[in-house]
Amino acid sequence: MKLFISYPSDQKDLAERLRLALEAEGHGVFTDRSELKEGEPYHEALREAIEDADAMVFFITPRSVSPGSYALTELDTAQRRWRAPGGRVLPVVVAPTPIDTIPPYLRSVTLLQPKGDTVAETVAAVARMRRGMPLRALIGAAGIVLLAIGAGLYGYQHLQEQRAREKARLELQAAELAAAVQLCDAGSHAVAWKQFTAVAASRPGDETVRLAREECGMRWLREMRVVGDKQTFSEQVEQVQPVLAQGLGLSRGEHRGDLAAHLGWADFLRSRDGVAAPSPVPMFKAALADDPGNVYAHAMWAHNLSWTTRELNEPVLEHFAVAAKSTRDRPWLRNMQFSVAYNRGAHYGYALVVADQMRVAGETPDATQRDRLWRYLIDGPLTQPQERDDVLNRLPPESALATFEWLYPAAQTVADRQPLHRFTLALLRSRVGQRDAARGELELLHKHFVAEKMDSRLSRATAQLLAELRKPA
Repeated sequence: MKLFISYPSDQKDLAERLRLALEAEGHGVFTDRSELKEGEPYHEALREAIEDADAMVFFITPRSVSPGSYALTELDTAQRRWRAPGGRVLPVVVAPTPIDTIPPYLRSVTLLQPKGDTVAETVAAVARMRRGMPLRALIGAAGIVLLAIGAGLYGYQHLQEQRAREKARLELQAAELAAAVQLCDAGSHAVAWKQFTAVAASRPGDETVRLAREECGMRWLREMRVVGDKQTFSEQVEQVQPVLAQGLGLSRGEHRGDLAAHLGWADFLRSRDGVAAPSPVPMFKAALADDPGNVYAHAMWAHNLSWTTRELNEPVLEHFAVAAKSTRDRPWLRNMQFSVAYNRGAHYGYALVVADQMRVAGETPDATQRDRLWRYLIDGPLTQPQERDDVLNRLPPESALATFEWLYPAAQTVADRQPLHRFTLALLRSRVGQRDAARGELELLHKHFVAEKMDSRLSRATAQLLAELRKPA
């Protein structure tokens, strides 16, 4: 068929998409009005195109049916050509339009009001209109039979093509969503969020998209960082917070608890910028009302308590203990516990407790966690006699030794860490009663420092601990 698409200028992109889809079906399509400007005389080429067309597709919007629009002028030409619009004019409602403003000529046929993809439904309607056109020059019964066979074959072929297009459309949607999820999982949260926004706009009401988008928003909040003065917490939070708040009203149970917990965390992050944000505690309480064991609510509440009170008190430890009963997102929970431990020097010993919990639970610390434990605990408080007990007294001596050997096997310790490793191992062994073995190791280490004429924090700590172990027990 030769088709003419009549559209207002603000629907040019939709008209172009429809043109491509119709041409893919084998139709000839005229849409070009790019050189027309409002107020100029009606272009003769448009009139000729309408008169040469087999049918017209008319986009109904408030603008297209307003007095003086080009679209109404084109419709007038179509009405002079086809007195009855049935089978010739396809009115498509592409924007909400008061019915009394739509010309009677268009209302005399059924208006197409797409429920899903406008382009796909319009292409299908054009196909139905083509099949409904009068057939001429059919001679005899044989011609009718052949036509029926041909129509059947065409209908089957068209159905197969429709199915193929629908399959391709669904595959494209799935690929777009998967790309957004992968970007978020890779840590490119801002880029992923833009992709999710585009996908959500093209698939309004899609539950799968909504849930995936909310999961990405929550992950962004959990992993949110501020580098220098390039971007504040608040600037990032304001992109995510409205979407999660909207999802709160659509969710139940665990997912609703997750959303509430993260909305509380969003308020906490905003307060880090000095913004007068609401207290996050009410949202943490709301999360636990929906999901009493919610790992995010308990861990975030513990972190917030420690941050505001600068204490590692019983409520903080209790929230972390409840959170640890969950099996969800355990690596993130451990990082939250380490974060609390490293916030103040007085809390460093709690990092050793967390590492011991991981050992007992069969968890595997990553390289970053091992390195920070080394820097904050091993290469620090343990070499300072006045700070040593604050760290080690948080665990039974046997647990502290087992955790150190689990974290830092001697065979896997790099050369520049070997002296400190030997010292720490001797220290921990001395605390479990292995004084002779510990003293022997420290004797060797001390001789090495003396021979090398080394005077360092470690050499002094070695001499001091060795002197203690030389005294009678």
